[in-house]
Amino acid sequence: MMRSFLLGLILLPAGNLTVLAAAPAAFDQANRDFHDGRFSAALVSYEKLLADEGPRAAIYYNLGNCHQRLGQYGSAILAYERARLLTPRDPDLLANLALARKAAAAFEESGEHRYMDAAANYLSRNEWSWLIAGGALFLGGLAAGCGFFGLPRRGLRQAALTVGSLAVLGMIAGTAALYHRRDEADHGIVLSDKAEVRLSPFEQAESLGTPGVGRTVHIRDHNGGFSYIEVPGTHLHGWLPDKDVAAIIAEK
Repeated sequence: MMRSFLLGLILLPAGNLTVLAAAPAAFDQANRDFHDGRFSAALVSYEKLLADEGPRAAIYYNLGNCHQRLGQYGSAILAYERARLLTPRDPDLLANLALARKAAAAFEESGEHRYMDAAANYLSRNEWSWLIAGGALFLGGLAAGCGFFGLPRRGLRQAALTVGSLAVLGMIAGTAALYHRRDEADHGIVLSDKAEVRLSPFEQAESLGTPGVGRTVHIRDHNGGFSYIEVPGTHLHGWLPDKDVAAIIAEK
């Protein structure tokens, strides 16, 4: 990995995220702005790169660092979470996400399915999809090969059965992981510490409470500039202004 292109962590050294291949001059300039303390300028540059080039883990990571340095912890957590969708096992990214959550006091509850959550999020959605597709292609090729050449030797039959079983297990694991993550598109992050959940989608509606900046919520509906959200682990649900919450999976 090309570590030199990544910005340093808030308190930790740079990590292993994949570096942006396109627009290197713009990326380098944004990095220089960050290192020189021009965080707002760097932030604008990273957002433009995302708009021009599409999702990149390295850009989301550096964007999160900019927001973190500016004290915008909800936006920092959002950027890190978007990076985590693309590179879920990067230790430096996970460390910075933890730092942002600590700064925002946005601690996530483990929940009753925490082990399944950890397993399902160990690979990205694309990686799970490739595992399923690869397993299916392998089984198809194995079946065709066995049908064409045959497996007269017992050792070969045993090996084919073992490898085929592993491919089936991989497909089952991938399918289970993607099913477990089926509601991921509804997950969002609260961006403002002053965000108030309201009884109905109007600014004058009764306030039901404040979920807290950086908190992960479930976005269920949209109406007139408001999003209907549910806060996991609480009874708090209602309407938040769209400016105060954003989906982790960015709209295209």
